[in-house]
Amino acid sequence: MNEAPVPPYQPDQPDATSAPTSVPQPAAPTVVTPVPNTSQGSSTLSTWSLILGIASLVLGLIIFISVPAAIVAIILGIVVLTKHRPGKGKALAGIITGGTMLLVLPFLFAVVIVAYNGINERAQVVATEQQHMLNNSDATPTSDGHSVSTACFTYTIPEGYEFDDASKNCTTSVNIPNGDTLTRIVVKANTGDIGSLQDVVASYNKTLQAGDVTKPGVIDQEEFSTHGTRVYYVSYKDANGLLFGNYIIPTQTTLNDENGKPITAYTVAGYTYNAELKAIVRGVLDSVITE
Repeated sequence: MNEAPVPPYQPDQPDATSAPTSVPQPAAPTVVTPVPNTSQGSSTLSTWSLILGIASLVLGLIIFISVPAAIVAIILGIVVLTKHRPGKGKALAGIITGGTMLLVLPFLFAVVIVAYNGINERAQVVATEQQHMLNNSDATPTSDGHSVSTACFTYTIPEGYEFDDASKNCTTSVNIPNGDTLTRIVVKANTGDIGSLQDVVASYNKTLQAGDVTKPGVIDQEEFSTHGTRVYYVSYKDANGLLFGNYIIPTQTTLNDENGKPITAYTVAGYTYNAELKAIVRGVLDSVITE
């Protein structure tokens, strides 16, 4: 009996109805988004909070710097803490120092006010003592033969002149031995409003003319500066026609005269009807200004 031939091997054919086998795909790479580093900026905020807080304490009484610095220090510190940024310790220190400054500021003001009042009271005491000096025996003018000293001024006695013992308080005079009114030189303190040279001239004319403008008044007037000090010169003639000169030195002092009135000027007066007398009076004027 003949055997049937074996058919050649045929590989299995895929079923047309079955789904195709999927090929695995490589996984997509993971993309990492970098997180911005804010630690440096936050640390700067906390550092500035600390710096401004300390500055507000150090500059305590400089209000226009210390108060804004304290406020900014507190604000920056709060920002760092509320946003949980680095520099918590510095931020806390900034808040504490800034807050301390704002708390102690009223106390500092109180200290300044007390100190000011103390200084002011002391100044008033000194002024009162000065006034007492003018009103007691120590205010009596004295002379060592070369100069005259009062509580209001000091000046040099001209050569050949001597101190007049009749001088009192802030009105003094010097004269040649056994001299008369023609050689006497008077130095005194003035009170009241001095004003300009024109005001001084008007005041002298009011006294000299006594309401009668036909009478002679001031015949010479001058404003000049000597040793850096402003001086008015006013002259008029006496009943005998002799020239009498007045040098007025407007001044600003804290001194009072024997009646408690503020001294506003000094006057050096004497006869100036010849060059020698005028030079002597001018010499006394210079010494009043320089001594």
